[in-house]
Amino acid sequence: MVGICSWKCAVSGISIASVYSKQPSWQRECYLVTPDEVYYESCYQGHGEFAGLDIFRLMRESEAGKEDDEGIAAFKPKIVLAKYYRGEHYEELPESEPCPYGGYFFEGWKEG
Repeated sequence: MVGICSWKCAVSGISIASVYSKQPSWQRECYLVTPDEVYYESCYQGHGEFAGLDIFRLMRESEAGKEDDEGIAAFKPKIVLAKYYRGEHYEELPESEPCPYGGYFFEGWKEG
């Protein structure tokens, strides 16, 4: 497990919030879309785990996570808030950007 971290939704750009933040509960329910599978997370805890799987370990161990000739991992995080997920495949989604608030430190600011 890693420290607190999060990303923005690949579809809406809204931050995925951790269960410990004061953001609305719908901001915690999401899907991790990988080249091989889609993982549903009902309540993101803020530590990079989706459906009990560590995203960083998954990226390292996945065939798609192997580095290319330029040393860049091919498997990029693509996470979609459940309310915006329409069954898109990995190739159809842009990469999720890191959440500047780590999914927790929103400091009274409310998204979406």
